[in-house]
Amino acid sequence: MLTEKQQYVLDVITKFIWENAKSPTIEELTILLEQKSKRWVVQYLETLEKKWFLTRWRWYRSISLWNSIWFQTTLNIPILWYANAWTPLVDASETSYWVLPISKKIITWNEQNYFILKVEWTSMNNFDLNGKNIENGSYVLIKKDEVSLNPRDAYLFIVNWAATLKKFKKDWETIYLLPESKDEYHKPIILSEEDNIMVNGKIVDVFNF
Repeated sequence: MLTEKQQYVLDVITKFIWENAKSPTIEELTILLEQKSKRWVVQYLETLEKKWFLTRWRWYRSISLWNSIWFQTTLNIPILWYANAWTPLVDASETSYWVLPISKKIITWNEQNYFILKVEWTSMNNFDLNGKNIENGSYVLIKKDEVSLNPRDAYLFIVNWAATLKKFKKDWETIYLLPESKDEYHKPIILSEEDNIMVNGKIVDVFNF
């Protein structure tokens, strides 16, 4: 995985190679990345090389992308924040620190409609999505524009500015955010219509690695 800044540097290099049919020099990258120090650029190149995203040689314009097919078949989806599969205790700040490359066969339509969360706890570990369970440590793919609630699906809810992954049920003016867990100690979160509740998207895939 790459940090957001590492991914940005890699994207700039990739774009330059595609548009110019040659790799950029250190000097050109320093200008493109709006940096004053060549050493900053070199440090990022060293990191990308260690992570097998590119190779560098000793001659002029010697940066090569490690696997051009990788860029043609995947999209980089941001990992925004942790979300609890328990009670909603994690602050839902929208800061992206990492990205995951995900196949274009999985991401449909606009990749801007997607983001990824890492799951904490086990209140959804019996929820089956495409034959996969949401475990502690799973990464879930959220589709932002899927906000029409269906009792069979699981969603990201923001409750009083904290994030939680649950199923949904409504009974008159009472709202239930339901766990689906193998662990019996997980209980529904019972809310009123007057509580601050927002649906931030539906879980459309799960990745366990």
